[in-house]
Amino acid sequence: MERLREELERHGLDAYLSLRNTRYLAETTAAKAVIVPWEGEPVLVCSRLELERARRESKIGDIKGFSSWRAPLQRGERVLFLEPWQLIAEVLAETGARAIGYDGGERNFIRKISNAYPAGYRWAPEIIQNLRMIKSPEELSLLRRAAELARLGMNRAAELIEPGKTELEIAAEIEYEMRRAGSEGTPFPTIVASGENSWLPHSTATAKRLKKGELIVVDLGAVYNGYASDMTRTFGISPTKKQLQILRTVQEAQRAALRRIKNGVGAKVIDAAARDLITRSGFGRFFTHGTGHGVGLEIHEAPSLYPSSRDVLRQGMVLTVEPGIYVPGVGGARWEDTVLVKRGGWETLTS
Repeated sequence: MERLREELERHGLDAYLSLRNTRYLAETTAAKAVIVPWEGEPVLVCSRLELERARRESKIGDIKGFSSWRAPLQRGERVLFLEPWQLIAEVLAETGARAIGYDGGERNFIRKISNAYPAGYRWAPEIIQNLRMIKSPEELSLLRRAAELARLGMNRAAELIEPGKTELEIAAEIEYEMRRAGSEGTPFPTIVASGENSWLPHSTATAKRLKKGELIVVDLGAVYNGYASDMTRTFGISPTKKQLQILRTVQEAQRAALRRIKNGVGAKVIDAAARDLITRSGFGRFFTHGTGHGVGLEIHEAPSLYPSSRDVLRQGMVLTVEPGIYVPGVGGARWEDTVLVKRGGWETLTS
């Protein structure tokens, strides 16, 4: 909250209304909105159904519940019979804020709030986005645990790669292993892509059985207290020389990219390191996506590592490095780790 208040002062704002980053600010998915005044305590707004969960999970002390209809209340229960936009407007009015930043929401919803409490409303999602890019020590602790869970899942995958196993069977075992160890779920459907599926970058697990002479891409992630991890490995069952060349090239490309990571380096420089190596190896036209992306409460966050990215890496960012090559009729390979940007280099969280 203090970092956000510093940004409010810098941008000349009296308060910030968050509708898109409520979990980041409130540490719970129960919030409908979080209002952070430049002076005073933050307020969490939630529906009556989420009131008790918000009180359990959030560190915000001022929690206001709403109900859009007059339902009977339990003894001691305090709920405001208002529409959510009405309650948000009342909270903003109590702050006396005249310049209010916000991070999103449906246009009609914002219009209702501004009509109920006239003030200067400024769409400023970059304020929260910039804060979210640099992870706090508490966030890093959660991301490390999510990475540990991903490693457990990948270890289980390695044990299961053999002819006859189905992609779905392996995916189910991976997810069970991570769940059993404490993962809340997966940030995206686990990918197990073999043979002709391996050259589809975003394939899904199917009933296809693994066979000899194939590459198998396994892309997985875990979630711990809301924070995600992302990790990919490519396996081979009696691979051909061409397939081994593809696999070794993506591994070398990742190492080339990692060597360039440190505080202050442009994200496109990291992408270029991987892309140039792959191009020199003759596979440039088969590398069809960016080299990586930020990771946090969402699986895809800023910064983005692609050729025209304007992002600059900063100490404390957590991102993926994931070059891939996808050659139709031969095989696809991707090698991905979640890494922490440090002052003079990087730390791999998922290795």
